[in-house]
Amino acid sequence: MEEINFIQEKIKEILDFMTVSTMVNVSELEKDIFKITIDGDNLNFLIGYRGESLDGLQAILGLMLFRRFGRLIVVDLDINGYKGKRIEKLEEIARTHIDKVRFFGKEVELPAMTAFERKHVHTFVQGYADIKSESVGLEPMRRVVLKPA
Repeated sequence: MEEINFIQEKIKEILDFMTVSTMVNVSELEKDIFKITIDGDNLNFLIGYRGESLDGLQAILGLMLFRRFGRLIVVDLDINGYKGKRIEKLEEIARTHIDKVRFFGKEVELPAMTAFERKHVHTFVQGYADIKSESVGLEPMRRVVLKPA
């Protein structure tokens, strides 16, 4: 419970500094794993290009929690349902590229993605027995390659 209060306090400080009006919900999914949702108007600047600002804010919260409690505490931050929408888009991109791999019988590279996005694509592709995936390249241009199995 102390962790939830700390998270709520720090998020309030950050959002008050930015003078934005939001609704914040923090819940503990399991020990040391917290889901944080922020909803409000005009919050695209908190999400940033392809979620980069959101990822940064999530990382900062994780560091603040580590410094305060001395252990790794995982936070999953979502703003206005961005992650759910992004997952739908990633699955659509993966399906399109899976069709290309099947049609041409050759590997296909997806665009550069964050670690969160790549992990989701790899998990999604596991549902296709005839397709395999791997990550290639270096950050920030690391991407998923789909291949015939």
